[in-house]
Amino acid sequence: MTKRLRGALALLLVLAAPAWALDPRRGVDEYTVTGWTMDDGLPHNLVNALAQDGEGFLWIGTWEGAARFNGRRFRAADAGAALQAPLAGVRSVLARADGSLLLGTAQFGILQRSPAGQWSRLGGPELSRLPVSRLWAGPDQSLWIATEDSLYRMQLPDGSLREAGADPLLRHGETHALWFEDDGSVLVGRGGGLLRLHQDRVEDYGLASGLPRMVVRGLLRDAGGSLWAGGSGGVWRLGPRGWRQGLAEPVENMLRDRDGNLWLARSAGGLWRYRDGRMEALDERHGLVARGWTALMEDRDGLLWVGSSAGLFRIADGPVYSIDRARGLGDDYVRAVLQGEAGEVWIGHAAGLDRWTPAGVQPVALLPPGQGNPSVMALAPAADGGVLVGTFAHGVLQVDAAGRRVAPLPVRGPLPLPPAHVRVLLRSGDGSLWIGTGNGLAQWKDGQVLLRLGIEDGLPSSTIRALYETPQGLWIGTTAGIAQRRADGSLRSWGPHEYPATGSFDFLADPDGTLWIASDAGLLRLRGGRFRQYGRAEGLPRDTVMRILDDGAGSLWLSSNHGVFRVERADLEALDEGRLASLPVEVFDRGDGMLSSQCNGGSAPAGWAMTDGRLWFPTARGVAVLDPQLARGHRRSVAPLVFESVLVDGVAQAPAAGYRMDTSARRLVVRYAGLDLRSPGRQVYRYRLAGFDEDWQEAGGQTEVAYTSLPPGRFRFEVQVARSPVEDWSRVSSAAFDLEVAAPFWYRSWVIALCALGLAGLAWLGYRLALARQRRQQRQLQAVVEARTHELRAKNAALEQAGRERDTLVAQLAWQAAHDALTGLPNRRAGDGQLEQAVAVALAAGEPLAVALLDVDHFKQINDRHGHAIGDQVLQAVAAVLAGLAAERGCFAARHGGEEFLLCMPQLELARAVPLLEQLRQRVAAIGVPGADGEVVRCTCSIGVAVLEPGQAVHGLLARADARLLRAKQDGRDRVVASG
Repeated sequence: MTKRLRGALALLLVLAAPAWALDPRRGVDEYTVTGWTMDDGLPHNLVNALAQDGEGFLWIGTWEGAARFNGRRFRAADAGAALQAPLAGVRSVLARADGSLLLGTAQFGILQRSPAGQWSRLGGPELSRLPVSRLWAGPDQSLWIATEDSLYRMQLPDGSLREAGADPLLRHGETHALWFEDDGSVLVGRGGGLLRLHQDRVEDYGLASGLPRMVVRGLLRDAGGSLWAGGSGGVWRLGPRGWRQGLAEPVENMLRDRDGNLWLARSAGGLWRYRDGRMEALDERHGLVARGWTALMEDRDGLLWVGSSAGLFRIADGPVYSIDRARGLGDDYVRAVLQGEAGEVWIGHAAGLDRWTPAGVQPVALLPPGQGNPSVMALAPAADGGVLVGTFAHGVLQVDAAGRRVAPLPVRGPLPLPPAHVRVLLRSGDGSLWIGTGNGLAQWKDGQVLLRLGIEDGLPSSTIRALYETPQGLWIGTTAGIAQRRADGSLRSWGPHEYPATGSFDFLADPDGTLWIASDAGLLRLRGGRFRQYGRAEGLPRDTVMRILDDGAGSLWLSSNHGVFRVERADLEALDEGRLASLPVEVFDRGDGMLSSQCNGGSAPAGWAMTDGRLWFPTARGVAVLDPQLARGHRRSVAPLVFESVLVDGVAQAPAAGYRMDTSARRLVVRYAGLDLRSPGRQVYRYRLAGFDEDWQEAGGQTEVAYTSLPPGRFRFEVQVARSPVEDWSRVSSAAFDLEVAAPFWYRSWVIALCALGLAGLAWLGYRLALARQRRQQRQLQAVVEARTHELRAKNAALEQAGRERDTLVAQLAWQAAHDALTGLPNRRAGDGQLEQAVAVALAAGEPLAVALLDVDHFKQINDRHGHAIGDQVLQAVAAVLAGLAAERGCFAARHGGEEFLLCMPQLELARAVPLLEQLRQRVAAIGVPGADGEVVRCTCSIGVAVLEPGQAVHGLLARADARLLRAKQDGRDRVVASG
């Protein structure tokens, strides 16, 4: 297949693809802007010109040369050989209908790239000296060339050049815009205004028609045929009554897209879209951060490309766009979103609460002036149409529907609300409010707390992350499992031994009772009392899932720290039935319009399905708004696939239908690309070299493959591209070429036969010699083996006995190093280590921790009166009491030194620890040790207890417990002191 035929097929494939365009019904705030600079591979940040060639590549002209862009990577134009100098000063790029490409330069005239990829100069010496600033393709196979001081016309294909700017009106000024009229005339936008060139006559058309004198940088006609001119004096439209100004601001470029919208590049920065008499601004708020819009182009997919002084920008209407601080949010770190009854959206973030409507974002003052705003972690609809707000440090607040009146949640009665750090709120069907915090769960109704639940009531953890109500009861997600509070009030928990994950973030129930769970081990399904796990091994890109939303069209949408995943319900069932080996998962992330791929979870709601069908997800960079319907509409099964280059030992080969590698060639490198400029990150590839390896090799997003030291033969390289997730590899775009690897002379049949015969003789001779040597060695070795076998058996027996004795000794030494020899309790060193670990766990989980120091009262007197032997028995009896209590309550005890002991009590607040220590004190007082004279020796103890505070270190905790122990001794001993 010839290169020209392959190019024609590629162009036909491009033209046959769906003609997407920016959806004109969407506001510009819903478009996404992506930018590239020199850091991404651009030759220079000043982009002068843009064009799209017949294959679909985007060409970018800059001051430091030109580059070709396939959506992922920029490849510099290799035109230096044709120039005998580095390419620079590219001011214009023109893609022609015959597949060639023209570069207009400020130093080298015009360069031409043929469809086969070869570069050459266009025209003779006269043209090569022109400082070209603009190129236009005329309607009659003519090429129009603008320089800084004139205008030229070249007739193709004969190449005759004629100066159209011989008239004084076209001299001494730069031409910025041309418009070819149906009557054969040409409108010329210049620094001196608007001219009309017709049949070699030039007239000042702007002056004659009443256009104010200005630099005209853009010309076009709208769908109704009206002429528009834009430049230093703004934008003007020529109607039946003459010119009327549509925009007073200076503009640098103009474009009419395929839907008839006018795009105006403002000199002050940003773009205007003019549609149905309305102007909308696309500017720094959306990511267009540059000024000086030197190029404006719409590609075949309807994407808008902008060249500027700060790089290249793409404007797209992908399935995702983001709302962040630049678009009005009070803070980018969003934790919860909720749609109200009137359609407004409440957005809770690290700096407070915002109320979003199509008219804009309204901040909500949650605290009185001067007190700042609390960090919002949870939202729930209020009964009056407003919203309930869970905060990090200010409990639950009530906000009215307009976002103006704020009041704390009223509480009266004996039970208080749990401390702040509210993570999740849920309005129950019975009118009550469930409040999940870092310190348990509470039920509130009509101003009273009806119920509080914690670990002591059977919850797997006191940190609540998710709440969900079904007819069967309330589902509770925690950091250490899940629980269900049934309608009768009973509680069923799933902990580490039954629950296939650690924590849970969200629930979703199906009508048949199936429960879906977002967890740190993937998506879980609970059906019929059995869990089914869908994690990375089943095809999910990541294991942690934060939120589950159902779009009502058969898909589940899962938020994560790496974007949003779409999973079809039918694919989950197919995987369970063995019809799929792995889940096809579609990922939406920064490449699709999200400003951050990190979706936030652990607060609620961490996503919301809006009434218009869109899905909103809180992220670390604003709110990601995803349109499931648009996501499906933009899925395209076929993308043009081209070979970017074929290299043999590092040397680029001319494009051809087949290639031949000679006997000295060692390495083949093939680079290919699927030309989808809208979302290239969604493309996945597979390839094979038929004749060498018949199996397809999955390449993911990799666009390069290398082969080293291929054997002689004839092969066919094939590559395919599809959009991820791949549903059917038979409906994708493919490309292929033939490859012949020449055989060296030693591959000839007579050479191979002669070598084979020689090798066979050498092998027979070597075999006979080796056999004789082996027999001699076998006889010698047999005698040695018999002598050594007896010796080894004896040594093995001795070594086994020594190993058993060593293991016993090591175990004894390890136990003695960590335990007190007298009491058998862990010694101070081991106790300190266990305490540090318990403190770290409690601080990380936000759980309580109580620590007590116990001292035997008047122990010196016991030693002095009854002797050290009796004193040792007393210490052993106290240690036994401590060890028994620790085993009963899940605590641990250690000998802290002398007659002092340490008791660590995880997950116990002070109110629960003090009764336990009182019980310990009473048990110690009941100890009786027989003395030498028959007298029963008794003892008492003093105890100081302290609880861990946020941020407190181990030494600070022990110091507080020690101070309270001292207080207990000062107050008369035989007591527990928990304060002071």
